[in-house]
Amino acid sequence: MAIGTSKIGVLGAGTVPAGSQTFNAPGTFSPVGVRTISIVGRGGAGNAGNPGNAGVNPGTGGGGGAGGGTRFPNTWRTTGFAGGNSPGGGNGGVANFGNPANPGNAGNSGTGGNAGSAGSVGTASTAISLTFPGGAAGNAGAAGSGGSGGSGGGAGNVGNSNGAPGPGISGGNGGGGGNGGGSGGNGNASSNPVGAAGGGGGAGTTNSGGNGGPAGSPYVTGRGLGGPGGTCGGGLGGSDSSGFNQAGCPASTSRAGGGGGASGTGSEFVAGGGGGGGGRGNTANPGGAGNPGGSANPTTFNCVAVTSGSSYPISVASGGQIVISWNSQ
Repeated sequence: MAIGTSKIGVLGAGTVPAGSQTFNAPGTFSPVGVRTISIVGRGGAGNAGNPGNAGVNPGTGGGGGAGGGTRFPNTWRTTGFAGGNSPGGGNGGVANFGNPANPGNAGNSGTGGNAGSAGSVGTASTAISLTFPGGAAGNAGAAGSGGSGGSGGGAGNVGNSNGAPGPGISGGNGGGGGNGGGSGGNGNASSNPVGAAGGGGGAGTTNSGGNGGPAGSPYVTGRGLGGPGGTCGGGLGGSDSSGFNQAGCPASTSRAGGGGGASGTGSEFVAGGGGGGGGRGNTANPGGAGNPGGSANPTTFNCVAVTSGSSYPISVASGGQIVISWNSQ
C-alpha cells in the first residue's frame, strides 16, 4: 500500500451508491455499474362496470271497481254495474247478483331490463420481463325493474236496509297514480227510490281520474254521472241506470286505469255507491350504475439481475407506476 493511500480509496473503488428511479409513464432504464435491483410497480385501475338497462315496460293500469247493488230487507234487488278494464292490465270488478260487488284487479308489472356488463381489469405495467397487474374490474350495474301495476278500484258498497230515509251516496274516488280509487259509500234505505251513484273515473297516464258523481234525486233514476277519466287514457266512470254508460268505460291505453261502474238502482229503495276507478301503472325504473374499478395493488420483485450498460424498456399503464431501486454495489 502506498503511503498516503486511504482505506476508503482502496476498498471503495468502483462503488455505485444506492439509488432509485421512478417511472410514471413509459421510459427506459439504463443501469450503469448496477447488477441487482428491486422493482415495485402496479398497473392501472380497473374499469368501471357498465350500468344496467332500464326496465322495458311500465306497469299496466288497474281495473275499475264494480258499483254496489240494492237490498231491502237483506234481499238483493239489483246489482251494480261492472267496472272498466285496462288494456293488458287489471280487469274491472264484477257486480254479482246476490253478492257484494268485487273491486277491480290490479294491473300487471312491466318487464325488467337487463343487468349491465362488468368492466375490464386494469391494464398491467411491465418492466424487465416482469408484469405488474392492474386493478380489479368494476361490477356491473343491476337491471332496472319494470313498472308496478296500478291498483284496482274499490267496489261500491251496497245500500243499507236500516229503514231510515236518506239520500244515495256518491260514487267512489277516481284512481290516482299507482293506487286505485276508494270504495263508494253506503246508501241509506229510503221510501223514496233514488238514481244510481256514478263510478269514479280511471287514472290516466298523467292525471288522476275524477270522482264519481252523486246519486240521483228521490224518485228520479239515472242521475248519477260517472267521474271523468284522467288525462291520456283513463276510462270514464259508470254513469246512470237509464241505459247510458252504465258500466265503467275501459281505459284506452295500457298504463291507464278503467272507470268504476255505476251502482244498481231499485224500483223501491236506495242504491249503493258507485265503484272507484282504477289506478295507472307506474313507469319502469332506471338501471343501477356500475361500480367503479379497483385500484391496482403494488407488486414487488427483489434481487432482479440486470446487465450494466444495457437498456430496458419500461411500460407503465395509465395511472400505474414502476419504481426501480438498488443498494450500493
